Amino acid sequence: MNHEKLNLIDSKTTRGIAVIVLLLMMTTALYARTSTAPMPIVTTTSLLQCAVQDVGGSHVKVTTLVAPGSCPGHFDISPRDLHTLSTSKAVFTHGYEEFVPKIMSSLGSRKPKLVAIKTSGNWMIPTVYIGALKLVTNELCAMDPSHAADYRKSFASQSRKYQALSTVLKARLKKSGVPGNRILCSDQQVEFAMWMGCVVVGTYARAEEFTPALLHQLTKIGRKNHVKLCIDNLQSSPTAGKEIAKDIGAAQVALSNFPGGYSGTSKWSECLTDNVSRVIKGISRK
Repeated sequence: MNHEKLNLIDSKTTRGIAVIVLLLMMTTALYARTSTAPMPIVTTTSLLQCAVQDVGGSHVKVTTLVAPGSCPGHFDISPRDLHTLSTSKAVFTHGYEEFVPKIMSSLGSRKPKLVAIKTSGNWMIPTVYIGALKLVTNELCAMDPSHAADYRKSFASQSRKYQALSTVLKARLKKSGVPGNRILCSDQQVEFAMWMGCVVVGTYARAEEFTPALLHQLTKIGRKNHVKLCIDNLQSSPTAGKEIAKDIGAAQVALSNFPGGYSGTSKWSECLTDNVSRVIKGISRK
């Protein structure tokens, strides 16, 4: 009888241990899934979104605040944005967005880490963008050391890819006769225009800042220099140079400083290629 009771106790003990082991295995599996979940990151612009995604890959989940067709200087935060920010690991900014300090202070103890990726120059220029990728890589490695090797590998791979793209696009521009052409352009597109080899003979700001005297001066400069193209900035005044171009017999295009401004350009490389194609098409028309 005692032997039967002992067997019964042993049987119950074995089942108990099995249940405990199973629970531990389930807990471990759950923890593993949680620990490998993408790190939630918020970016202020689509440029930063592309940079973080290029480096972070599957290790990050990126949400962007400012729509790509909008100017970061004119942005109104929504309750939904505040919730997204409060549940994120970090918010990546350019450092110039005036709305950021205000929304960060409103989050109180729920605010994420603030990361400013400060680099001079137009981010649509390959060398500038690659420099930004390097800064993003350093930040992600510091925030998530367990995947640092992956981040560095992605940076190296993307750098080679974009250097090669730059070479290809430069060749296209040269073949199409873009370098050396004199242009008028938005002050937001000067650096990119110079990267393409254009000679900028005059610049202008937003259309609402135009005066009759300024329009007369720009028209005079355009005619004197036989300008073939006026380049506007999509995010500020996409048609600012349209009337000037019409008056001097030049073509007019609007380029985007942020990926996603035009359909099919959600990636940085797509936006760069699209901008170059628009300029080539504009020059060829004249």
